[in-house]
Amino acid sequence: MLYFFLSYARGDEDALVQRFYEDLSAEVRLLAGLSRDERVGFVDRTILLGERWPQRLVEALGSCRSFLALMTPRYFQSRVCGQEWQLFADRTARFESQRRVDTSLLKPLMWIPAQPGRIHPVARPLQYSSDSLGDLYQRLGVRQLMRLQRHSDDYRSFLFELATQIVSSVEAHPLPDHHRPVELQAVESAFHTERPTNGADRVPAAAGADATSPMLVHFVVAASSRDEMRGVRQHVGVYGDDPLQWAPYRPPMPEPLVDYAREIAADHSYQSTVVQMDGLPQSAEVAARYNQILVLIVDAWMTRLPQRRQALLAHAAAALGHQRAATAVLIPSSRDDPETREHWQTLSRACREIFDEFTSDDELYRSNIITHRAFEEELPEVLEVARNRVFSRGSVHRHPDPSTDTVPPRLDGPWAATRPEREDQRDDH
Repeated sequence: MLYFFLSYARGDEDALVQRFYEDLSAEVRLLAGLSRDERVGFVDRTILLGERWPQRLVEALGSCRSFLALMTPRYFQSRVCGQEWQLFADRTARFESQRRVDTSLLKPLMWIPAQPGRIHPVARPLQYSSDSLGDLYQRLGVRQLMRLQRHSDDYRSFLFELATQIVSSVEAHPLPDHHRPVELQAVESAFHTERPTNGADRVPAAAGADATSPMLVHFVVAASSRDEMRGVRQHVGVYGDDPLQWAPYRPPMPEPLVDYAREIAADHSYQSTVVQMDGLPQSAEVAARYNQILVLIVDAWMTRLPQRRQALLAHAAAALGHQRAATAVLIPSSRDDPETREHWQTLSRACREIFDEFTSDDELYRSNIITHRAFEEELPEVLEVARNRVFSRGSVHRHPDPSTDTVPPRLDGPWAATRPEREDQRDDH
């Protein structure tokens, strides 16, 4: 029996999450009186966005008896995590309605301390609280309890308390299995109001819908599809059916790079949109007008496609002109991609020719990013530099409150009270 399903966002320190999963499994086995090789939990973050769910994950979501969500800003940005949450929430809702009980089988855990407004409304009333640790758990979160040696005893106490609650709630409320087939495309996310059907739908319906937000990031993906890339290189496993599925750090980081970028941006309190290269001029104009940030994520192999190269050159010239927005260029080069490493010198030179006027800005032009961990470190640095430039160079757009009197005040001086007439009345005599 699966006592718990552990749900977390890819990139949220996978090694620590795995350790937590193993520690918790050991405690649950001990309290449930099971052998040390008995599987009592499930954790899986190997699927790609939009991909058919592996059968093992579907079965685990349909048979697990409780659901643990490791809350981080990135978690609530993840559509897959929202779908996992929704599937389990639907199971418990039916069970609780039939039995008229509150099972507490869905437990959102504080992985990192929550900032105001960063916990999704669906999770707020369900947050797990620790009786033994009290405020310490809320202030530090599970991650810090694990990382800081001085809190090792607190971490063990937390594990024992959580495992006790899992075993007792699961045994008190035997949740029935869900046997119906499940397709990812048919599942709504508990954290999102719209479900994307393809890469283009990752962009808001209106390009300026969120234009008043000063910290909106436009991620522009300069990549191509698998079929088109077959004409210029041999290894095309990092590409998908559309450019937004480009995953240059596969296999260590299997998800599309732009999805990873959005998760990182969200983790640092930025909102974001995603567009393909054709949308670069419009995004650059909007970003410049409304004090937003433009980030180009470029596949260096695009320089080998003549039409794509010419389009990128034209769009880059428009986006990086004298009146440009705070603009960054990131060019990955995975060390796990021998073909790219072999041709990197010429690919890099071609990119520098395209972004000629911009390459001297080493704060916002980042090339040869060889791992997804390096990308995770460099993107926040780039966003911070871009944000500072928005603050120092951006235009001011202040709209008066509807109740504000827009008529300029008239200053008559201290003698105004003794004057029986206004200046314009006196001129009439």
